[in-house]
Amino acid sequence: MSDPKPESPQPDAKSNVKPEIKPQPPKKKGFSNPALRMMGIPRISLPSRNWLIFWSVLVGVGSSIAYDKYEQKQVRKKWMASVSHLSEEVYTNDRIPRKLTIYIAPPPNDFLDSSLRIFRKFIKPVLNAGSVDFEIFSEGRQGDIRSSVAQRIRDLRIKELEKGKVVKESKSSEIIEEPEYVKRSDLYKPSDVLGLYKIFPQNIDTVSDDANTDVAGGVVCIGRGAFKEYISGVHEGLLGPLQKPQAIADEEARRAEQKAKDKEENPSKYSDDDDDEDNDNLKPVPMRFIKSSEYANAPLAPEFNLDTILKDDKGIPYFFEQPVYVFSVPTIQGFKNVPRKVYRFFTKRFFADDYGERTTHIVNKDTRPFKEKDILMAKEEEVDWPPNWVKRGTERGSEWVQELAYDDRVISRMRVFDDKK
Repeated sequence: MSDPKPESPQPDAKSNVKPEIKPQPPKKKGFSNPALRMMGIPRISLPSRNWLIFWSVLVGVGSSIAYDKYEQKQVRKKWMASVSHLSEEVYTNDRIPRKLTIYIAPPPNDFLDSSLRIFRKFIKPVLNAGSVDFEIFSEGRQGDIRSSVAQRIRDLRIKELEKGKVVKESKSSEIIEEPEYVKRSDLYKPSDVLGLYKIFPQNIDTVSDDANTDVAGGVVCIGRGAFKEYISGVHEGLLGPLQKPQAIADEEARRAEQKAKDKEENPSKYSDDDDDEDNDNLKPVPMRFIKSSEYANAPLAPEFNLDTILKDDKGIPYFFEQPVYVFSVPTIQGFKNVPRKVYRFFTKRFFADDYGERTTHIVNKDTRPFKEKDILMAKEEEVDWPPNWVKRGTERGSEWVQELAYDDRVISRMRVFDDKK
């Protein structure tokens, strides 16, 4: 009997199900190289859209800033090289270089550092390259420059008046009983104290470059506000009285009393003051000794001989007889002016070129007589002053927001730096 055939296995329903295959991720597009794969870099591909936008903006902004700073340096070098021949002159111990008087005021609603930054970056390098010395006067409150300039002129007038009295007394009497005071520096010299009279000469007659009356020294104002205060201070010093009028003294006392009373009643009102006028450690700014409406009827410094250029003992003209110039300080504030601020931030090279060229005219002593239109120098700066600040200044009677008054007798004696003679 034959063996039975083995039964064929019955098909299982599960055997017909194919094994599930997981989808493979698509291969990344990019450049591949065997050498790169051995270094652990399988392929090189472009970044995503968001990364492309980020790096494009970053590179664009960074390169624009770097390019603008590079151009600023080149512009600065160009104007410094144009006046560098003046620095090659030899100054012996009997020669004093030219000296400028610089008044710097902060822009409205901003700090003094903004104006100082403009001076340090765009003006000072050219002055140093041209061997021009300078003395800086800065203000922290409105009116400081005006009162300082006016007081300096009043002191000169008082000194001239006292000199005239001494001359009259010497003519009327042969003996003057008043003692004569002499500075210690006039009695003793370094050679007397150190015993170096055999090495150094006894007397050294120093001569200043400012002895030239046409281009002596100069006055430079940084900011329209500083220029306004300087012109007002010159008028107040030459046209105003020598002593403070009683009406002004009474008004100052009344304001001080009213201010102290308001502080007691409402101290929060004086907690934040932009002009720092309420600092108890500082004396209040003196009021004007003369109003602009009184210029025409006031005598022009009768103590001085105005037929000639007024000079000091060293033969240098007084500062108000020297040429004047003003640099505007750009002031853009507010959300609406953001596009203009961005544009100026990336194009400071044009600003540096303009200020460098203007400074070279000051170094090269390019002057002309002061004209009536020069009262409007840097007037374009007032257009960008914050409206709220101007409104608040108008309510307080600020000197900056008022129109700049002048007298023909005063400005006819002044000169201005300019490239067009």
